[in-house]
Order: sequence, then structure tokens, then C-alpha cells
Amino acid sequence: MPKNPEPHVLASGFQSPEGPSFDRKGILHFVDWDAQIIYRVTLEGQVSPFVNTGGVPTGSKFHQNGHLYVADGDRGILKISPEGETQVVVSQWEGQRFRGPNDLVFAANGDLYFTDPKGSDPEIPIGDVYRVRLDGRVERFAGGFQFPNGIVLSDDGQTLYLAETYPKHILAFKLDERGREESRRVFAKLEGGLGPDGMAFGQDGNLYVAHFGKGVVAVIDPEGRVIAELPVGGPNVTNVAFWGSSLYVTEVDKGQVVRLDIGVEGQVLFGHS
Repeated sequence: MPKNPEPHVLASGFQSPEGPSFDRKGILHFVDWDAQIIYRVTLEGQVSPFVNTGGVPTGSKFHQNGHLYVADGDRGILKISPEGETQVVVSQWEGQRFRGPNDLVFAANGDLYFTDPKGSDPEIPIGDVYRVRLDGRVERFAGGFQFPNGIVLSDDGQTLYLAETYPKHILAFKLDERGREESRRVFAKLEGGLGPDGMAFGQDGNLYVAHFGKGVVAVIDPEGRVIAELPVGGPNVTNVAFWGSSLYVTEVDKGQVVRLDIGVEGQVLFGHS
């Protein structure tokens, strides 16, 4: 069971912080979608702007090569070099532009899965999940969702987890040897708030989920049970990222990045492997 610490505000004063990711040096990068900016924050709380994407950046993950990949609701999937040079990786599938990418995760082989939820809700379940192969091919992984949001992979790469916000649940997709859906099930249900947003696995095997509208990070054990709720200090929790034995959390109501010293290290991600 993780510790339940008091939240420590690392940085504040932002419009809509989201999508936290750490580079290999321990520099936190996160997006501010209303400001169109990606910020860098040191562990001591020193903040500096990194890149203005000119769109709506919402999620980020580092590649092994040191480039930051960003889900941008206007521009698609972006690749940003350590020097800040920005390139659009993909922006459409079968001739149709994506509605608005939100979050992303790398598989161990470098394939990139991302969610595309813009405009979807319970009445219009048109949200999709896509995969970008190493050769640049884009495949539609699955669709028909009510706002597909956070997305993560199990340590062995055999299960993809998807936060579907409006039904307040997390789906688990068993993957075949090609990384395609073999089967799916509801892994966990949340109560209250709007629903699950960004997620990250801890090395304790638990899934840490930003519960938007409830002001907590939900801790879900391998059986899909909510075993703890960690208060963040603001209601609209958007995403989480690990560094060391702490969890870093973005929250948009107060516009801040919060550190929770939970005593658990995070899953080793593709960008750090």
C-alpha cells in the first residue's frame, strides 16, 4: 500500500497543466493546452517554457532517442527534439484528420499508441485509439469510445489499459503478437467525479489514475480494486508521472503541479529503458 502524503506544490500559476513526462535527467516536461506551451520544471521547482506548439498540446512521452512526442489536439502527434525543433509525425488516418489526440504510450518495440477523443461523449461514442508503427504506418486499434483518455501498457507489453472517462471505467485489452486487440474487459470502475484521465503504473504493480473531478489519484491493484485515493489538493486532476519514489500530478483547477511522496517507484518507460 502506498503512503498517503500531504501534497507538495512543485509549481503553480498555469492555465491547464497536463501530460507530465520526465527526461533521463529528471527534468519534468508538461503541457499547458490553453497556453499552447510545453514547460520544463526542475525537481527544485525552477520553471522555464520549452516550446509553443501552436496547437493544443495535451499529452507527452519521451522516446529512447531523447525526443519528446506530444499529442496535440489540433496538429496531431508531434516530435520535439531536445533543442525544441518540432515536427508533425502523423496527423491523419486514411485521408481523415484526427479529431484531437489526447494521450500516448510507447510499446517496447517503439510502436506508439494514442487516444483520439475530441467530440466524443455518451451520446456520440466516436472516440478512437490508434497505433503508429515503426515504419510510420497508422492503424486504427479500436473505436466507438465515450472519450478515450489516458493510455498505458503492462510491464510485459501484453495488455493495453485505456481510461474511458464518461463510463468511469478502465478497459484492459489483451494484445496478440502483432500488438492488436485479441480481447477486452472492464478492468476497473471508479465512483464519483467525472472519470479517469491520465494513468501510470508503479513498480508495486498498482495503477495510479488521475480521477478528474474528484481531486484524487486512485490507486488500483492488479485485480482492479480501488485500494486507496490520494488527495491532490484540487478537484480536476489530469495526469501523473513517476520520478524516484514520488508521483507528480497535474491539476487544472488550481493550475499546478503537485508532488506526492508515496514511497513507490514507477514503471520503467520506453524513454528510460
